[in-house]
Amino acid sequence: MISKSAKRAAWLALSVTLVLTACKKEEQGVPAPIGNEFLTTTILNLQNINNPADKPTISYKLIGTNPAVITPDTLRLMVNATYKCTVVILDETKTPADTVSKVIAERANYHLFVYRPSNGLNLNDSITDHDTNNPPLPFGLQSQMRTTAPSAGTLEVILRHQPNVKNGTYAPGSTDLDVIYPVKIH
Repeated sequence: MISKSAKRAAWLALSVTLVLTACKKEEQGVPAPIGNEFLTTTILNLQNINNPADKPTISYKLIGTNPAVITPDTLRLMVNATYKCTVVILDETKTPADTVSKVIAERANYHLFVYRPSNGLNLNDSITDHDTNNPPLPFGLQSQMRTTAPSAGTLEVILRHQPNVKNGTYAPGSTDLDVIYPVKIH
């Protein structure tokens, strides 16, 4: 005959096992969040497809409570040009700096880069890389930017975090990163 305390212990063990199993099932398919990573620096590396020597780069750095630093102060692009663009995201609170964009690329199915040129800036952006969802959805660590007539404005780059809700649009999820670069097309 089993004692009351042994029955209680067995029920307690079974209950704990069921709770732990249920939690693990909910977590399946969702990658672990990026732990203790800071998105301190966002760099746009561009290369003119027709003029490989034209390789403008701009970075946005925000560390701690210091004001954001944009280097150079403006992204300068040529008129009527097409650029390949690659985004690099760093955590410069670490030495050496950690390339967080590699981790984001590993989790492409849960992220979407969104590019928003301001009104009047003659710039169009097309995402050229996709994730492994079925069907594949835009990711945006790589894109193609096309310029037309001379103009000036801003380019907003947003990284959306969309675990288990990504559908190729901006709406679902939350914002991991939102930076604005001054741009001049000349």
